[in-house]
Amino acid sequence: ASCLIIEENSIVDGINKEFGLNIKTIDEVHKAVRDNRHKRFNELIDKKFSDDKLIELLSCFENRDDKQITDSVTDNADIPTIFEYIIGVIWYKISERKGNILDYMNLSLEADLLPKTHAGGGEADIAYWYETCNEYPAHCMLLEVTLADGINQRRMEMEPVSRHLGEHLLQYDNKNSYCVFSSTYLDRNVISDFRNRKTYEYLNKELTKSVKGMKIIPLQTSEIKTIIRNHITYKKLYRIFDEAFNSDESVITWYQKKIVEQIYNVKNYIDEKPINNN
Repeated sequence: ASCLIIEENSIVDGINKEFGLNIKTIDEVHKAVRDNRHKRFNELIDKKFSDDKLIELLSCFENRDDKQITDSVTDNADIPTIFEYIIGVIWYKISERKGNILDYMNLSLEADLLPKTHAGGGEADIAYWYETCNEYPAHCMLLEVTLADGINQRRMEMEPVSRHLGEHLLQYDNKNSYCVFSSTYLDRNVISDFRNRKTYEYLNKELTKSVKGMKIIPLQTSEIKTIIRNHITYKKLYRIFDEAFNSDESVITWYQKKIVEQIYNVKNYIDEKPINNN
């Protein structure tokens, strides 16, 4: 219908008027809208999600104080969706607000940039892309989150998490990419399963390509609260995760000794040399 045809010039003029800009092309319009959303999201974090508030919310998820959660965040999304959103916000702050978290989160957001729907099936909840630096090589970190526990956690999460990572590694062929699995409670056999993926071979459908070994780091919200309290950045976490993955610690004590204790002691941790980026 002719009434639905909008000239690009009209869109450009509208954006210029709305944002007080002087852009010329539709590509610049897309960038202006993205930049504006990113700016508003940072303002939302500053206003609504201080470190203390995020720690409080994590405790609410652990205790399933659903009313407090919806009162503090939004009543337009279910609790698992809000949990995924809050973990995304936390990881953005841990990563020193590098990258565009709005692109990384597999979520639909309301106009106010609060969550509406959760990630669709078949892909990770959050895919956080990092550029190379002295502390780590270029890689993608898949962030999988769940509120399931016990038998439900084993049944619902063990296969999808490893599949998402395996398919990602096959697609992008970056051996440095890995997954962090976060929950309010970590089942001991989920930890064991993910730890043993280190020696697991994941095959593509045609049996023509495979991934030998997958790095999946479990992370309980109790440890995320420690990370927030001690202002631990991703640059330090990457080394902890990398050393944990490459350790020979028994699976029975691995999470406690190589994740929990290392995070607890990290504020005195000094990087003596950078990660090898080759």
